[in-house]
Formats: sequence, structure tokens, C-alpha cells
Amino acid sequence: MLISNLRFRPVVNKLQQISLWIILLGILVGCRSPLISIAGISASKIGKTVYLTGKVVHLAPLVDRAAYQVEDATGKIWVVTTQEPPELGQLINIKGKIEYQSLLFAEQELGEFYVIELEQLSLPNEKE
Repeated sequence: MLISNLRFRPVVNKLQQISLWIILLGILVGCRSPLISIAGISASKIGKTVYLTGKVVHLAPLVDRAAYQVEDATGKIWVVTTQEPPELGQLINIKGKIEYQSLLFAEQELGEFYVIELEQLSLPNEKE
């Protein structure tokens, strides 16, 4: 009985190591913020990092930076970047941080959400 237990010990240890690596890989993959639709942006997302995919529909040069508007099937949002902005009509994937600019006018809140670009993840060369 003791001999048979010794034969299986390396197999059990190897299975434990494999299980540990699978768990760690799952944790790392699960740490990425989810892809979000523009309509899914709300006050609870302010300051959070998100991933957006959409088509560039407007460009606006700014001092020391640029802004571009991204559209998906649910809406549009402005993205502020210090990098070279993507081309008009380009499909993009970005990692960004949600911010909100408040604007009170005649006792009404006319503020708007926007994204600070942290990284352009992929820039396909196709236009729609």
C-alpha cells in the first residue's frame, strides 16, 4: 500500500501545479475591464477604466492634444487623447478612463461624459 501511494504522489503534485496555473491564468484574464457600450456609461463608471470599440465620426484639434468622437450601435462619446488621433471613419478599440464635465446652465445640468484615452489597442485599416 505504501509503495502504490509513492508512485502516484508525483502525478498528484503535477495535477496540483497545473490546477494552480489554470486558476492564476483565470484571475489574470478576469482582471481586464470589460468591453462597454457607449450607452452603458453612467455616473457609476466615472474614474473607471473601460474598453470601447467604435467608429471615429468626428475629429477636433485641441492645444497639445486632440479629441475625436466615437460611435457604436448605442451612441456617441468624445475621446480626448495626447496621441495622434485615428482617421475619420476608422474602426478603433481603445482603453480609456471615463470622466464627466459638469455644466450648469439656467439651473439645468447640461454636463457630458467623455473618455480620456489611455491606449489605442488596435487600429484596423478598414473604413465603413
